[in-house]
Amino acid sequence: MIIVNFIFIIIFSLFLSISSQTINIKDYIKDKFPSIFDFYLSSLEDLDSYEKAFIDLLQKLPKEEQEYYAKEVYKNGFSLELLEKLKNGEKKEESTLDWDIIKEKFEGNKEKDEKSTSITEDKPIESLPLIIKRIEPSTVIIFAYDNKGEFLQLGSGFFISQNGDIITNYHVLRGASSAEVKTSDGKTYPITYIIAKDEQNDIIRLSVDIPSQYVYPLSLSTTVPEVGERIIVYGSPLGLEKTVSDGIISAIREVPGYGKLIQITAPISPGSSGSPVLNMKGEVIGIATFQFIEGQNLNFAIPSERIANLDLIEEKRTSVGEESFEQEEKNKKDSDHAYEAYDKALYFIDKREYEKALPYLEIAIKTDILSLKENVYSYIGFCNGELGNYIKAIEAYKQAIHIDPNNANAYYNLSVTYAYLGLYKDAIEARKQAIRIDPNDAFDYYNLGEYYDHLGLYKEAIEAYKQAIRIDPDRVICAIFRFNLGVSYFLIGDINSALNEYKILKGLDINLANELFNIISE
Repeated sequence: MIIVNFIFIIIFSLFLSISSQTINIKDYIKDKFPSIFDFYLSSLEDLDSYEKAFIDLLQKLPKEEQEYYAKEVYKNGFSLELLEKLKNGEKKEESTLDWDIIKEKFEGNKEKDEKSTSITEDKPIESLPLIIKRIEPSTVIIFAYDNKGEFLQLGSGFFISQNGDIITNYHVLRGASSAEVKTSDGKTYPITYIIAKDEQNDIIRLSVDIPSQYVYPLSLSTTVPEVGERIIVYGSPLGLEKTVSDGIISAIREVPGYGKLIQITAPISPGSSGSPVLNMKGEVIGIATFQFIEGQNLNFAIPSERIANLDLIEEKRTSVGEESFEQEEKNKKDSDHAYEAYDKALYFIDKREYEKALPYLEIAIKTDILSLKENVYSYIGFCNGELGNYIKAIEAYKQAIHIDPNNANAYYNLSVTYAYLGLYKDAIEARKQAIRIDPNDAFDYYNLGEYYDHLGLYKEAIEAYKQAIRIDPDRVICAIFRFNLGVSYFLIGDINSALNEYKILKGLDINLANELFNIISE
């Protein structure tokens, strides 16, 4: 029984303070790595001397290599072999959690839109450097100013027609009295007209007086993007011009107050708002709009189809100097102040300055706009969680859930926070609610299985891992699902089932398969 318990401690990372020399992983890596590393390295929990050496070496690596080794720990667990690879500088080509599996889209060419929006025929997939080189002159930085001419905020945007029309987020210009754009060649042009705007969908179309030979409009994708599809975001986060981030489409979600949104893994920061989100054909599939943090960054884009819809409800051109921005400044509502505070809070959150973000969130929470209020409570929970104020975090997440009982993200956050406190029963109940809302998230079942393991409820854990495998049977990450399933079978004495998982694992991940076999054969 002692051996079994020892194995369980190693495999499921339930380091129960077996030595006074160990130290909690969250304490040891605080402020040393990006917050996402809390997620990647969480399986370590209490560090022994080898794991401490691993963390110390990891700190000295370039960011890309840090992320590689951190993900290796998340996927395959820590091992002395991994420590040796790090010491020797060995790094194989990273295989992410199936996020390198790209689903190609095949659809016939479609008729071009008769309006100024540029919609092209189906294109071949391009290499990333070629796409970046081609889209660079199509993007702009937008500078917004108040009625005194002082800088207010900035965002990103892109040309959508040959006559100089630009698309960005509505909130980029909220409260502004004037604005100008800076093109890729460093020239600036004033925004002269608002062509159309849709505050609810956070889109605005602007006109810039610029010679047509300097305009390179982007085209909109004519097909619906697919989960798993690779994308890039090109913008100016925090004012850092010509910044490229890439990732995949991780989900298409219905978000209360926003409608259908595209969830992406590519990072979004203040200043990214309005950036084009492009597929590997260089077509716009969405507009970067906001991020929602829940222990890892969740970033969202508005589907590009709404740009076409915006054209259909095109309003009369409104001169910027006459009534548009200036009138909005005069009619500024309390909700605008709440949004401003919210944007400032996001700025500090992006810099991981959570204590500075909280006062702005307390201002933003006074809004009557429930969708904003719900997000603010979630961020209050996140900030408090990062600061170790778990009780306050729990209360904030509960407030978000009170506003929207179907907020799966808030339930996820709540379960993670309960788990930090060792309240695994509560974590299980919260995660079950997340599954009720979104029953097709394999990671929810996977984490549920881990929580059951912490409580020694191995049969329940087995059922949870089976559900994770049912949802994502073909993904690379499915190997870790089967590994944990095999260990759980072993812990209840079902050696035959454990060996069966070993056989399946051999075709998925030979290292995990060998590790499982070593456990079974102890």
